[in-house]
Amino acid sequence: MDDAEAVRDALRALDEAFEQRDLQAAVRLCTEDVVFIGSGEGEEAVGRDAIGPMFSALAPHLEGSEFSLEWETVDVHVLGDVAVIYGWGPAKLVTTRRNATFRYRLTGVLVREDGRWLWRVHHGSEPGAW
Repeated sequence: MDDAEAVRDALRALDEAFEQRDLQAAVRLCTEDVVFIGSGEGEEAVGRDAIGPMFSALAPHLEGSEFSLEWETVDVHVLGDVAVIYGWGPAKLVTTRRNATFRYRLTGVLVREDGRWLWRVHHGSEPGAW
């Protein structure tokens, strides 16, 4: 498998961990000093230890929710032991308060550590209303 495909695998693994709400699996896919940024209030975490509290704060809003994402574009640029990834596509979120389809956007930086591609920066967002 080439490096770009291995980075795409890291994206698929993170998507799967979030879909299954497996926080420990998600954290294992990140560097110790990962930066995680979303589009909502409070969706910011620096370091593995901060990811858990961030998701705990969001959990009440996501109870009973369904989220699905279809990537239209995922582009990977590998620069030695660093990879830059960006992508976008339609996402659907269904909660007790919201049923919406929106365009999801991702930018990220992964680094190769001990032969594994790990997330160093993950920035996923949805467009806000003007």
